[in-house]
Amino acid sequence: MEHFPSAIERPTCKRCGIRTMLARITPDGPGYEARSFACPTCAHVVIERVATDPIEQCKAWLSGELKPPG
Repeated sequence: MEHFPSAIERPTCKRCGIRTMLARITPDGPGYEARSFACPTCAHVVIERVATDPIEQCKAWLSGELKPPG
């Protein structure tokens, strides 16, 4: 089964109303990431802090040697 990431909502610029472009995603503490969006028209930057997918963080643990009893 393939996992497709969900689409990232691009906010509109509060200065000029144009839809922003995703510029970068950086870690922002355990369980969070900072998404930076830049306006292609006026260069205004919007930064959103969002929770990361907890399942993605557990993949290493889930695929490790730890198995359920049985």
